[in-house]
This record gives sequence, structure tokens and C-alpha cells, in this order.
Amino acid sequence: MNIIKVGEIKMNKFKLGAVLLFSILLTMNLAAQEDEQTIEELYLKSQVKVKIIKAEADSVDRDMKMIAIQDIEKMISDGDVDPDNREMVGILSSLGTEGISNQVIEQGAVINNFPMVRKEAVRLLGEVGGDFARESLITVLLTDNEPMVLAEAVVAISKVGTDDNGVAMAVLADAMRSQTALNKDNNFANAFILAVENLADDSDGIDDIRVFEELTKIADPRSGYITVVRKKAFELLKDLQDF
Repeated sequence: MNIIKVGEIKMNKFKLGAVLLFSILLTMNLAAQEDEQTIEELYLKSQVKVKIIKAEADSVDRDMKMIAIQDIEKMISDGDVDPDNREMVGILSSLGTEGISNQVIEQGAVINNFPMVRKEAVRLLGEVGGDFARESLITVLLTDNEPMVLAEAVVAISKVGTDDNGVAMAVLADAMRSQTALNKDNNFANAFILAVENLADDSDGIDDIRVFEELTKIADPRSGYITVVRKKAFELLKDLQDF
């Protein structure tokens, strides 16, 4: 018969406790290393993704640039792009001025003038938001001459919001004045009305005489804009009085 002494029982419990504690510490250490490796792997994957998108965006091929925009849109929807991400906003900014500020010229002709690329990039800048995106959108409104792109930029900047110095609001009004003076583009006028409405809702009203003047010009029956656009401008003028 084996006789187990009390001291031996205490010793066995101590050894068992030590083994369990060691096992727990080992497991925690391995888990921490695994988490650290996972974070590092995710970072590296993210960096590779950004480099691939930049290469696509820098291509002179229009379709490749559109693929870059699709990839960025996927990152935005996944929450992987924030307003302070200068790298991604910079890529969108470059695409937003494709063929305008950054031109590729062959035999005296610009070969990268892709309005649809600019339009989609501008739309995504509005989705990202932030100061960097606003600056890029202001540049688009000051430099682009394609009504389709300008209309998208107007709506996008209304999503981002204006700056404290009123620069964005002034640029919006100036862009509308230029369009009214040049070609009476109904789509752009409608985008301007929508943008003003968005900004008024976000800021609990607007107090800018330049905006009021442009809305009044659009609402004027002699303006040259179609009835539905003139009516929207007139109704917005009335609504702005109620804020």
C-alpha cells in the first residue's frame, strides 16, 4: 500500500499550480506574438495595396485609372480610408485633376484628359471628407472646365462642409457665376442648388450674399435655365428665410 503524506499532497498541488500558471503565461505570450504578427501583416498588406493603387492611378491608361478608383472606393466602404490619410487623399486629388493640373502631352496633345476619371475621383473626395479633401475640391472648382466634373465637385464639397474662412463658399458662388455667364448648364445649376441646401441643413442656415445672388439669377425667368431648375432655386430662396 502506498502512503501519501500531507506534505507530498501540498507539494503536488504547488507543482500543478506552477505548471498551470506557466501554461497560461505561455499561451498569453504566444497570443500576444500572434496579434503582433497579425497587426504587422495587416500593415504590410495595406502598404502593398496602396502601392498597387498608386501604380494604377499613375498609369496613362484610362481604364487602369478607373480600376484604381474602384479599389479606393472599396477601401472607403471598408473603413480603411480616413480624412487624415494624406497618401490616399493625395491619389484621389491627383485623379481629380487628371488632364488639367497634371497633364501628359504627346506630340503637342494632352492624352490624359479623362473627365469621367476626374468626376469619380471628386465624388470619392466628398465621401472621404476632411480638410485635405476640401482643399482638393476647391482646386477642382478653380481649375476644371468640364461642367460634369464641376457639378460633382459642388455636391462633394457640400458633403465635406465649408471652412471657417468662407473660402469654399466663395468658390462655390464664383463657380456658379461663371457657369451662368458661360453656358447655362442646368445640371450644374441643379447641383449648386442641392449643395446650398445641404450646407444650409448642416450649418442651420446660410448667410452669404454671394450665394443669394446666384440663386436669384438662376430663379430669374430670363436666366435661360429650364423651369424645374428655376423653380428649385426660387423655393430654396424662400426656405433659406426660415432658418
